[in-house]
Formats: sequence, structure tokens, C-alpha cells
Amino acid sequence: MANEKNNESKSSKLLIVLGNCGIATVVFGLLALFLGLKVKEFSEKGGEKITTPYTIGFWAMIVLAALAFIACIVMLILILKGRSKKPAKTENKPKTVGENKKREVFVVAGAIIKDGYVFAAQRGNKGETKFKWEFPGGKIEPGETPQQALARELQEELKIKVKVHERITNIVDEYPTQILHIDTYRCELLEGTPTLTEHIDMAWSNKEELDKLEFSKADDPTLEKIKKIYL
Repeated sequence: MANEKNNESKSSKLLIVLGNCGIATVVFGLLALFLGLKVKEFSEKGGEKITTPYTIGFWAMIVLAALAFIACIVMLILILKGRSKKPAKTENKPKTVGENKKREVFVVAGAIIKDGYVFAAQRGNKGETKFKWEFPGGKIEPGETPQQALARELQEELKIKVKVHERITNIVDEYPTQILHIDTYRCELLEGTPTLTEHIDMAWSNKEELDKLEFSKADDPTLEKIKKIYL
């Protein structure tokens, strides 16, 4: 906005100068015409002494009129140049595909399996999967392997130590604002008893009981594989 106001102010000043130069051109031109007529008149009468000052004045007016006209041309060029540099108005253009790209998040989850039972926890009232059941885990921090991230997350969330084994599934789950890449690993409980710090409920479930828990649709392939191979 400040730049636009400065440009408008500069253009206004140039227009004033252009107007003054135009007036000067006309005035000097009329004076040159008047003096030219006088020179002609006195020349015809043979008054050379009187004619000389009028001749000098005539040429002086011609020069001043020419300079004023050149100034008009310069001012006009500057005004046109200034207007051509004005920034174009910003239009509300539709966003491109790149601008609408969703955030991609990489997370790990742990299926803690023991004696034919698998551990699951229920989310609280937040996020796009609120109140759903899940295999706990979290985001991979910079510099961590998926296994290290999962062991850390389970220790922070459930106060337990686990050994991370093979990967069970790799799932891509898309939401309105993000795309989740979920790696689920089989985990072995080494130390501690699961203690809830972020979830609102937990359960050790066998194959039949697992079907009664409401997981996200994205977890279906993982659940099927766990029931088929591990329970």
C-alpha cells in the first residue's frame, strides 16, 4: 500500500510539472509569434536599430518554447514509464495441486503380543480418530530408526520396556489434513505393566475379543494378519 501511494504521489507531481511545461510552451510560443510579427513590421519600415532587440527576443522565446516542449516530452515519458511499473493487483486465484498437498506423517505402532493376547489402547476425545482403539505408538523423531522410535514411545506412553521384532504391516491412511504412513511391529513385553498416560482405556484381547473393539478402517489389514498369524 505504501509503495502504491508513493507511486501515485510521484505521478501527480509529474503531471503538475507536465502541465506547467505545457503552459510555458504555449506562452513562449505566443511571445515568439508576437516578437516575430514586430520584427517583420520594423524590417519593412527599415528600422534596423529597433528591429535588433525584437529579433533577439524572438529567438530567445523560440529557444525557451523549444526547451519547455522538450520538458513536456520528458515528463510524459516519465509518467508513462511509472505507470507501466505499477504492480498488478493480486487476484484470488485457485490453489494449485502442489499448494493443496497434504502433510505426510510417518508413525510406528506396536502390537504387544503375549500368550495369545494382543494389547490395544483407546484414544481420547481428540484428533481425527477420537475414541478409536489402536496399537499404541507415535511419530519417528529425526535420527531415530522406526524400532528405536517405537520402543521410546511405548516407554513414554505406557511406562513399559519392549523388544521390537518384525514389521507386521505398512499402511497408508489418508485424512482431510494429512496422510499417515503407519508401520506396525510385533513387540515383546520385557518389563513393566502397561500404565495409561495418554489413552483412556486398554485391553488384552484374544482373537474373538479383538473383533469387538472399534479400530480405524485403516487397521483392518493389520488386525487380520495378527489374528491369522499370531493369535
